[in-house]
Formats: sequence, C-alpha cells, structure tokens
Amino acid sequence: MSIVSQYFSDIKKCVDDFSINVESIQFNTANDLLYTHVIAEQKKLLLALLLSTSEEEIDQNTKILVHYTIENDISYLFLYSELLTIARKLIGILAEKQKLEHIETINRYFSEHEDRITSLYLQKFLNQLTLKNELRLSHIAIMQDKKFMVHYESHIQWILNLILYIQQNECNENYPELDPNHCEFGRWMNSATTSYLLSTSHFKVIEKLHINLHDLAANAINYCKNKMVRPATLIHLMQRIDYYSLEIGNEIAFLNEIEESAKDPLTHLLTRRLFNKIMMNKLDISKATGREFSLMMCDLDNFKRINDTYGHAIGDIILKHFSGILEQTLRKSDYIFRFGGEEFMILLPVTDKQNAHTLAQKVCDATAAEEVVIEDISIRYTVSIGTLAILVDNTVPINQTTIDQYVTQVDERLYLAKERGRNRVE
Repeated sequence: MSIVSQYFSDIKKCVDDFSINVESIQFNTANDLLYTHVIAEQKKLLLALLLSTSEEEIDQNTKILVHYTIENDISYLFLYSELLTIARKLIGILAEKQKLEHIETINRYFSEHEDRITSLYLQKFLNQLTLKNELRLSHIAIMQDKKFMVHYESHIQWILNLILYIQQNECNENYPELDPNHCEFGRWMNSATTSYLLSTSHFKVIEKLHINLHDLAANAINYCKNKMVRPATLIHLMQRIDYYSLEIGNEIAFLNEIEESAKDPLTHLLTRRLFNKIMMNKLDISKATGREFSLMMCDLDNFKRINDTYGHAIGDIILKHFSGILEQTLRKSDYIFRFGGEEFMILLPVTDKQNAHTLAQKVCDATAAEEVVIEDISIRYTVSIGTLAILVDNTVPINQTTIDQYVTQVDERLYLAKERGRNRVE
C-alpha cells in the first residue's frame, strides 16, 4: 500500500480527467438527480475507494460504491470501464516517470479492487433482480384480467429459479429448463390455442427474445459449473437476461391489447377485423404447400324471431350459447370468428371438403339437440351452414379481392342451405 499511496495524487488526477462536467446543467428539483449528477457523485465514491488506506476502509467504501451504483442503475460495464481507464492512465504516467518496477504493483492493486467490486456487485445485483421480479409477480397477481400475462407469470418464476440457482452456486444439475420449447412459457407459445397470434409481429418478437434469453441462461449455467468463472461474465449475462425479460413483458402487454381488440366482447370469439389477416396467411400457406383448407359459414335460423319474441338480452344468451357449441365441437386449431350479428365464420386449417362437411354437420346436429332454459323460458334453435374447400394454385393472386371472392362463395353455400329448408349443411 505504501507504494500505491505514492501515486494517490496521480490517481485523483486520472479520476478527475474521467469525470463528466455537469456545471452547465441547471435544475431546481432537489429530489430527482439528473443522471449526469448521479455519475459525478459516483466518481467521488470511486475516488474515495481508490484512496482508501486500510482493509476496513476499503471494505466499507467498496460496499458504499457498489450499493450506490446499483441503486442508481449504473451498469457494471460502466464501472469496470472506469477502473480500466484509470488504471491505464496511471500506468502511462508510471511509464513516463520511468517507474516501471511499480507497474506490477499498480496492476495488482486495481485487479484486487476489480475482484472485490465485481463479487459484491454480482451478489447485490442478483438480490435486486430477485426483488424486481417478485414485484412484477405481485403486480400481475392483482390484475383482474391477466389474459396472456398469466403466461408471463410462469416466465418470471423461471427467471427467479435461474437467479436462485446462480446464488446457491452449487454447480449441480438442478437448474431451470434450458430448452425454450420445453419450459412452461415455451409450451404456451407452441400451443395451438394461440395459433391466431402467430401472424402478429409482437409474437414473432417474443419468440426471438425467448430463444435468445434461453441461450444466455445456458451460458450462465455453464459459467456456474466452471470453477474458474469470473463474476463479471455472470453480471453481463444476467443483465442481458433481465433486459430480454422486460422486452418480453412489453410485447406480452401488446398481445393483451391485440387480444382485447381481436375478441368479440359478447362471445369472446375472434372478430371480423382479424379474419382478413389470418385468411391472407392461410392463402399463402396453401399456395406454398399445395394443401387445401376450408371455410365454414354459420347463420342461426330465424334469429330475428327470437329477438322479437324474447328480447335482445335473450338473443345475446343464445349467441353465447352457440359460441360455446362451436368451441366444444371444433378443434383447437380452428379459427372461430363472430362475423356479424348471428353470423359466424370458421377457418379450418389443412381441412378438405369432406372433413369440413363432417365438422359442419357435427355443429348442426349439436345445435339442434340443445335446449336453452332461461328461468321459465325454454328455447330450441337451429343453424344453417355453408362450407367451402380452398386450394390455391400459382395463378391465384393473394389479395383482398381474392379473400372477398371466397367469402362470397361460402356465403352463397350458406344461402343455399337456408333456401333448402334451414338446419342443414351445404
């Protein structure tokens, strides 16, 4: 320490040269420091540490510096670059003074500071990261309608398990699932029930972020298993993981908004607004693969009579009842839209004419067999259905006009079912 103390004035000069000048920035709010003022204060704490003369003083000033750095969201990389820059400047000064015999001592002095700062930073950063994610869980827990945030909950719990594994430092095999397809969040992303979201840019962003996050986690766990691991590497990996996690949360929030606007408020089925986008995607797939898909258009028979006889409130109950029949009878991979009023459109992926007709007949039969009882009112109703199988060849343009033509064709099939007596499939 006696050798290092000879260069305290040079260390102070190096720190001053690296400081940010904030004299030109004026503000009156005492409680909210500008980031440049935070950095200026952090420089003072760093200088106090570098000029410490006893182990007790070094230990105390290291804790103060690291706590301040984390509390004010100053990245470890910034702190590390400060140490590195100051050390290089000081070594340059030693070289100019021809004090080459002291370079090794100065290098060791800064390396020891780096090791202490890094170890403590990792410990406190992981503690803070745990608190942040627990707070995120508590915010989600009080949401009245979580929608897709319920899946983000499972993702946050995965993050907490990863943090705990790193903190325990046991280097065992009891780490979180590393395959992005097999974790709970990944299984949700791959599930058929969310297939209508696959065409959204937000879903694609989440998919990429999630894969990158698992890749980072795999690296973090590999570093934990390596006894020569540098805490700086884990800090960098966990900071990136936290960043990706927050971005996933933001994109999930956007999906929630899409879900809100894409779902019919009465039946909770998809709305017509989403139909064209999904239809365009299925036309592209059919054209590329040469496989057909089908449309099914349903219209409740004599629905106006139900509204006129019992009122629109009862009519709404019937619409919700039929929506339930569709969801129970059709497959999870099918897209069900409330197309308008008492009309419903179903898009059946990879389904030929015969299978589409079979599914439609199941819906028709299930509807006719049901009875809706509301207090002392008993109502039976039926549905007419038109079906259309679609196979797109290379001559068919993929545009809105083509979509409209297919909708017109399936509507004509529905009209034929009505014309031939209702309660039937055409």
